[in-house]
Amino acid sequence: MRPRKGGKRRQRFNELYKSLPRSANVIDSNSMVSDILGDTREQLKGYITERCPGSSELVDALFWIAEHHPEHLRTKELCETLESVTLIGADINSLFSKVKDPTGSRKQSMTLYDLACGHGLGGMLLAYRFPSIKVICIDKEERPCWTSYREAFEKFGIKANKDDASVTANISFKVGDIMSSEVFRPQSGDYLMCLHGCNELSPSVLTKAKSYNTGFAVMPCCLPDGMLGVTTTSSNNNWGITNDA
Repeated sequence: MRPRKGGKRRQRFNELYKSLPRSANVIDSNSMVSDILGDTREQLKGYITERCPGSSELVDALFWIAEHHPEHLRTKELCETLESVTLIGADINSLFSKVKDPTGSRKQSMTLYDLACGHGLGGMLLAYRFPSIKVICIDKEERPCWTSYREAFEKFGIKANKDDASVTANISFKVGDIMSSEVFRPQSGDYLMCLHGCNELSPSVLTKAKSYNTGFAVMPCCLPDGMLGVTTTSSNNNWGITNDA
């Protein structure tokens, strides 16, 4: 069988995944990065370095958060976010290619929306990776961890241009409903990201992406049976859902 794209890279971290605190067959959602010690901690640092190529300073930023705000960085959320932004970053790079964006206009005008962003780490990492694009994180409340993430990136991050006002000058947070035109106004050529959008939120974002002709990355969560035409069995039966994507 031909390995799926990225499979060989992930295999290098099999021992890390096995050594992280687990619940059933997934990383324990209650595990904090600050609790990871010894060889596993060093493996985790190596994993972050690989997922953030050319930006080893982010290892220092993330572990500074774990040390000074231990309740703000969960192990499972960190790993899921790094995997997601690796794939999304590759997709955005393809949109900026000379074939798809020959004049470079999309690269200069794109706004990336991190919708129902939660902790906002995904948007923060992508804003750092792509300093030419504007990133707007939107959720119904701004979590305390947003402030600690931004502080860490300012402390350890490197400005893309010396004239930039700050390391995180291209990212902002808006409190509100993502379905409201007052906080969410995409344009053709923008990019919509929604990780763990629950229930009807993910299909709504897909509809918006099609309507506004934007790029998109959606990771559905808590899909009831039949939504998006998906029918699979769930081993957890959480939230009263009998089937799980």
